[in-house]
Amino acid sequence: MTTQVNSKICIIGDINVDVITLLSGPLQKNTDTTSINAITLGGSTCNVAVWLTHLNVDVDLVSAIGDDVLGSWVITQIQAFGVSDQNIKTVPNNRTGTCVILVDETGARSMMPDFGANLVQSVDEKLETLISESDIVVMSAYTYFRPESQKFALDVLECAEKSNTRIVIDAASSSPIEKTGANKVRKYLSRADLVLANEDEFAALEQDAPENWTGEFKNLIVKRGPQGALWLNHGMEVASVEAEEVQVVDTTGAGDAFCAGLLSQLCLRDDWGSLNDVDYAQSLLVASRAAGENCKTLGATPVS
Repeated sequence: MTTQVNSKICIIGDINVDVITLLSGPLQKNTDTTSINAITLGGSTCNVAVWLTHLNVDVDLVSAIGDDVLGSWVITQIQAFGVSDQNIKTVPNNRTGTCVILVDETGARSMMPDFGANLVQSVDEKLETLISESDIVVMSAYTYFRPESQKFALDVLECAEKSNTRIVIDAASSSPIEKTGANKVRKYLSRADLVLANEDEFAALEQDAPENWTGEFKNLIVKRGPQGALWLNHGMEVASVEAEEVQVVDTTGAGDAFCAGLLSQLCLRDDWGSLNDVDYAQSLLVASRAAGENCKTLGATPVS
């Protein structure tokens, strides 16, 4: 029988203020395109933290904001969702990260991030201690892709490895994988205990890869949107689920909600090396349902 535990989860990465525009139709140049606009809390790892809290899982969120009005607003939002702001640093003379997101009539989105204070993070003694005391550390590959924060991403990974802390990394986005180089990104991601990638990211990682490249990953989950998800353990498929049909409004943050749903189950499992078929399938089902719920509304955070 699988041991039931309460894993301590530390989530490290970005906080953004998302400016979301839901377009009524194709974007019209040099004129107006009617839309619905919203300002919401965002940032991939922040979204995971908010969703996990929504799913009644306590987390430590480590991130940075600027000393501006948006930073103050972020703190009020974090607190409203029940996430602690204890490990959110305010960076003097810097701006809070923002992301403009255009969502078309199908729910697909294009993102234009300005990372701001998210680029100014480092591993200090306090964070080393927090990582060493955590059972699971969660990051997004966005931190690794950016030259300004790549050292931070590698330092976190090294700290987690020294502490025998399980690390979960989301592959983030296909374009930066291609820009950074698939081989380099595969080497980075393969150090994690679990990697999540959507179909576009999986295709980007596959470029110029050896035939059995997925065998390098302990656990690789492929998020397939409306087609569900599958789980590869050392390259072997161990589970797959179909997604429930939902009315899609906005796909922003669906992958983050998926990650949170998955971790809400895996944090109850002490040994990921001895998961059984039920563990794999149940974790994917809960993850897919969380992603589906996220797609029903505008923005990347849950509706109470």
